[in-house]
Amino acid sequence: MPRPRCLARSEDAPPIRRGCQARSAALALVASLAFAVPAHAQEPEPEAPSADEAPADAPEAGPPVVPLDAPEPDLAAVIAQPDLDARTRLEMEILARVNGIRAEHGLHPLKLDNRLVAAAREHAVDMAYRNHCRHVGRDGTRARDRMRRNGYPYNNWAGENILCGRKTADAALGWWMNSAPHRRNILHGHFTHIGVGVSMHGSWGPDMALVFAAGDAVTVEPGVFQSFREGRTKDWIAETREPDSVAH
Repeated sequence: MPRPRCLARSEDAPPIRRGCQARSAALALVASLAFAVPAHAQEPEPEAPSADEAPADAPEAGPPVVPLDAPEPDLAAVIAQPDLDARTRLEMEILARVNGIRAEHGLHPLKLDNRLVAAAREHAVDMAYRNHCRHVGRDGTRARDRMRRNGYPYNNWAGENILCGRKTADAALGWWMNSAPHRRNILHGHFTHIGVGVSMHGSWGPDMALVFAAGDAVTVEPGVFQSFREGRTKDWIAETREPDSVAH
């Protein structure tokens, strides 16, 4: 019988500092490790590079993106689509729960951004196929690296929650909200954008990644919203179907 995997981890955003500009100060990235059963003491992760140490070269090209000019569609209507697959429906349910919890705490909703969705899905699939619930990807990348190579600009305001083996949005948000670093990311007032990614091929159930960021005034419309608006959800689902296997 395989040993249980690490079920959840969180990369924290920095605390809000009065008068702090997103690119003006060095940032220490704090991450914590938690197990569902049994509970263990939190273990620190290595520090992330500061803004001054960020690579200066241009980000790798991501998928084609289109600035979002129209209001976002009603999430309930998106979730209710009969053509929606289980993976995308779970992602939308997680997004709805995150923004519902933020509203309960008087916070603005997070905008779903296509670049962050790509980064989150990439990592969720990576975790599932490697049977390895960690922030570091198989290529050595961390959350900021994946955001950046999918087109989101490098900045200090970023965070990531991951969770492996939860089957519903309610179960996932219940776990995250009972873990201080995960809760802090969900309720962070400075974040403006989010990416939600799920793999349905996790060994213990769906593997999930939430990517949080701020620093770009432009929101890139996520493919699921664009396809809903254009009436081609079924085609988009087919085009973005999760792979049966990934290269190692």
